[in-house]
Amino acid sequence: MNSADDFAVPDPEDQDVASFHDPITHVDGNAAAGALSEVFRIDIIAALGRCRHCGSVRAFAEAMVFVDAPGIVVRCRDCQGVLLRLVETPTRFWLDLSGLNYLEIDRDQ
Repeated sequence: MNSADDFAVPDPEDQDVASFHDPITHVDGNAAAGALSEVFRIDIIAALGRCRHCGSVRAFAEAMVFVDAPGIVVRCRDCQGVLLRLVETPTRFWLDLSGLNYLEIDRDQ
């Protein structure tokens, strides 16, 4: 093999490798509510967040949540930019909110 490009596209006849490229499915923001309640101690699904990538403002429950990873990845419904990443270990939470300009949480809930 002469270059890294030789590894970019699997041979369609290799079913083990070719099946790896199936689209990853996602669920809505409610799927992250349980894990995030461990961090925030509030119900976050009604919170409004502004996407740093496209400026869209939506309820957290409308976000796209991907759970087929070492942690949870939450993406904007409009531009698919990463809003939030959460990884949980036995002793720590690793939370990255860099994809959000803000998260507005109603105090009455």
